[in-house]
Amino acid sequence: LSLIHQPSVLFLDEPTTGLDPMSRLTLWEEVRRLNQEGTTVMLTTQYLEEADQLADRIAIIDKGLIVREGKPSELKAGVGFPTLLVNVPKDQMDAAKSVLLEFGDLRPTAEGTLGVGLRGGATVVTDVVRKLDEARVRVQHLEVNEPSLDDVFAEATGHRLEGAQS
Repeated sequence: LSLIHQPSVLFLDEPTTGLDPMSRLTLWEEVRRLNQEGTTVMLTTQYLEEADQLADRIAIIDKGLIVREGKPSELKAGVGFPTLLVNVPKDQMDAAKSVLLEFGDLRPTAEGTLGVGLRGGATVVTDVVRKLDEARVRVQHLEVNEPSLDDVFAEATGHRLEGAQS
């Protein structure tokens, strides 16, 4: 990114579209540097990871209207609980579902995976694992996903981004 002078405000419209991963990271570092030096950066992007990495504040626009606005952490905290994803053998799915329902609502996931929104937050994961073990459910894989800007987008607009994970 080359600038002739040090602007007080810099507008960037989809600056990383078409860039390879290394070039994208290099541009991110340059945007951060400019911001740390006092430049206000207004960035439009369809890449929510990019917004999460670079923005102090985010506005989600749908059909020309701002539908959510705030700090990334505040937006993510407002959409719910962490999701626990659990892979178990097919013959143990029903037993696993019974255990998981004690900790939250089941969420749609890929086939072979169960997901539950953890009402008690990520701190209850050890309790979930203990209960699954007591029910003799063999856990093949376990993963905790905190709410993401993809989740915020889906909740705010009513539609999911292509390729976004629950």
